[in-house]
Amino acid sequence: MDNRRLDKRLHLSDLQIKVKKKGITESDKFINCIPVDVSFNGLAFSSDSLVLDLLQKIDIQLSIGHKILEGSAVICHIEKGQGLVRYGVLYIDLNPSLAKTFSVDTLSSSIVENVAVNMADNAVIGSDSEKVDVLIRKGQIILFDAVQAFKLRLISLVGNVSDAKGNDYQLADLFEFSPETLSVTIPLTTSDGATLKRKTLSPVLSSTKHKVVFETSDGEQFDSILDVLQNLSDTFQTMLSDKT
Repeated sequence: MDNRRLDKRLHLSDLQIKVKKKGITESDKFINCIPVDVSFNGLAFSSDSLVLDLLQKIDIQLSIGHKILEGSAVICHIEKGQGLVRYGVLYIDLNPSLAKTFSVDTLSSSIVENVAVNMADNAVIGSDSEKVDVLIRKGQIILFDAVQAFKLRLISLVGNVSDAKGNDYQLADLFEFSPETLSVTIPLTTSDGATLKRKTLSPVLSSTKHKVVFETSDGEQFDSILDVLQNLSDTFQTMLSDKT
């Protein structure tokens, strides 16, 4: 296991890990586990249901996007935590290998793009040492990705619109991203559901809910990114209805 810790970790998007005890019972099913990290020679995962022993052999399935990798591994490290047990394993065999999966002749542009985005995210998140800072950074990434995706889709469907005086303007101008302050500025409806106001939205750690929420410049909080997107959708539905 010490040698495996020297391996470069691969921060892969959409990684899923399934594990099954190796044995003669065909009825045993693969169990979904929580990915921790993966390298070319081994991986680590957590589980709240699997009970495995050191040097025990297991069957594994890795799902990366639409690619499925299957093989076997051996348990080399066990670390018990609160409600979860973390296992480190070395591959015995893996088909296809990670090296082949990410070779030039088998890669697609979409997979490369997803991996590159995930690597960039990890570089930013990993640069923060404090746990709270890491959570806030993750919140920023989710917020930026969600609002950017909403903006691009909206523009592709609508294009430009006209203001009350009949002057055309670009919808993109309504979205402002500020990496320095980890915030986005967007139009949102106020509590009356009809009044529009530009608000600055940032990820913050809620002292009462002990999780990252999204807070506007006037103190309104959204519990999840879905709440943000729903309010954004309602806002533009109102705006676009007023233009028809």
